[in-house]
Amino acid sequence: MSDFQLPISAVLAAVPSADLARSEQFYTALAGRPADERPKPGLAQWRWGDFVLQVVDDAGRAGGGLVTVLLPDMAAAVAGIRDRGLAVDFEEGAVVAQVAVMPDPDGNQITLVEAR
Repeated sequence: MSDFQLPISAVLAAVPSADLARSEQFYTALAGRPADERPKPGLAQWRWGDFVLQVVDDAGRAGGGLVTVLLPDMAAAVAGIRDRGLAVDFEEGAVVAQVAVMPDPDGNQITLVEAR
């Protein structure tokens, strides 16, 4: 094994979708704002600092994606998500971390985590 280390400048998370327009509506509601960019046909993306979430038109892979989002305030995030009409499975009271789980329209799993 060599000492070479891959010089990574960013990592992008991509979620596959069978219906990009429907998924874009969902992720717009989740984020609380429209996509920041559409760099090419079949791709919408949201930026949070160095993190980028891409939603890509890929029906063959739709439903198998996993995204974990770390949050500073789970209660506020869940309340905001529910206020925008999205369902999220959350129970208050975890000792080490609070976790909420929700599927997107294709069945990709979005996990929200607040470390304690």
